[in-house]
Amino acid sequence: MVNQKTSLLNFSNNNDGETRPKIIAVTSGKGGVGKTNLSVNLAILLSKLKKKVLLFDADIHLGNVDLFLGIRTQNTIADVISGKKTLKDVIVKGPEGIDVLPASSAVIDMIEIGDEVIRKLGFVFSRYENNYDYIVVDTGAGINNQVLPFVLAADKVVVLVTKDPASIADAYGMIKIIKKYHKTLPIALVVNMVMNITEGKSLYKKMDLMVNRFLGGNIFYAGSLLDDIKIKDSIRTQVPLAVKHPNCDAAQIMKNITRSVINIPVEEHNNKVKFFDRININKNIPLGD
Repeated sequence: MVNQKTSLLNFSNNNDGETRPKIIAVTSGKGGVGKTNLSVNLAILLSKLKKKVLLFDADIHLGNVDLFLGIRTQNTIADVISGKKTLKDVIVKGPEGIDVLPASSAVIDMIEIGDEVIRKLGFVFSRYENNYDYIVVDTGAGINNQVLPFVLAADKVVVLVTKDPASIADAYGMIKIIKKYHKTLPIALVVNMVMNITEGKSLYKKMDLMVNRFLGGNIFYAGSLLDDIKIKDSIRTQVPLAVKHPNCDAAQIMKNITRSVINIPVEEHNNKVKFFDRININKNIPLGD
């Protein structure tokens, strides 16, 4: 287990004229497909590329980023909302210098209580977000009003899917609602737990064809993760793949996925809009057709 350490970043106020960090939301539409593992390794690999990274655990029901990283966290965003702790107190240091913001069930309160809580947390968060080049948001599972505000607030979205029919249906459902409310938001597909790269590319092509035919536009292909024993070992031992097995084939694929995600273009007009302002805009969207 990695010992918890308070973040050592310089928490200084930033001018509104500065470019804000790129927000990457990792989501799936369905639980149990490897979303948190991808989020954790994406954040670590971005940090290895000399980027300042915040990993935001926004999985409200099964928030377990700390377990995947092998760190212990005592506080969450709930303590910031209640005024017991500052954001600086809550953010902890993870492997390879990433910062980690544990969210837990506090996100339910943040979304459901209303505008006042969002404004309060947004004010606090806005003082620090420009310290980062990237914020990786590990969203919850499902398509609901606790997940979608974070997805739609992103600069780019990574959707994880497996070949399981339920996963495919839920991933397509997530892409459909993104296209409905934010048609130009870049979406990258990562296919997980396939036997080979060809199988992953084939699934991507089928989904891209469906998106193009029925939703308009396309989705990017970020890569395919194989059903690899090294990935299972890293999850079991609570040491991320990019740290424990940095030179294995699976880690190389993860690096390629990270580069693909970085290279996806974003809408530049979002650069000056604060992260929690974006969340507030999208928190009450209807889910019906």
